[in-house]
Amino acid sequence: VAFGADNDVTLTHVADTGLNIKNTATGDDKPVVLTLQTGETDIAQDDVLGTINFQAPDEGTGTDAILVAAGISAISEGDFSSSSNATKLVFKTGASEAAAAKMNLTSSGKLEVLSGGIDVEGGAVFNEDSADADFRVESNGNTHMLFVDGGNDGVGIGTSSVDTAATL
Repeated sequence: VAFGADNDVTLTHVADTGLNIKNTATGDDKPVVLTLQTGETDIAQDDVLGTINFQAPDEGTGTDAILVAAGISAISEGDFSSSSNATKLVFKTGASEAAAAKMNLTSSGKLEVLSGGIDVEGGAVFNEDSADADFRVESNGNTHMLFVDGGNDGVGIGTSSVDTAATL
């Protein structure tokens, strides 16, 4: 299927894969753009502007398996006005539930991890739910090589317990 006066945007079925959307223009700076638009005329705080969901609705095992497994939503951070369209991206994943918000990227560029923390493979872990440390650096599988534990006002180096004498 071709769209536009010049038929420069195409929608093509790819067997056993899905659909391709392509801008056939060959000039510089001619990307394909897919825009999700809402018809709402008065955007208020927490309005969802658009969502992309990922789901396996035909999964034979049913229950949790057929729920939305992941999604990305654009959500307004405040009422829109002539001088504001602050919006965050909300990233949702599921484990044994319908996908729920796990991470936000705010309009100011702040990355908010809502659960699970940030785990850099072989490196630093920030505010991990399963640990007491607010920040830690791991090395060669040894946890807590360097950590800060704000809950106990302590720091640790080369240990797995807080040194309360080394308060912040």
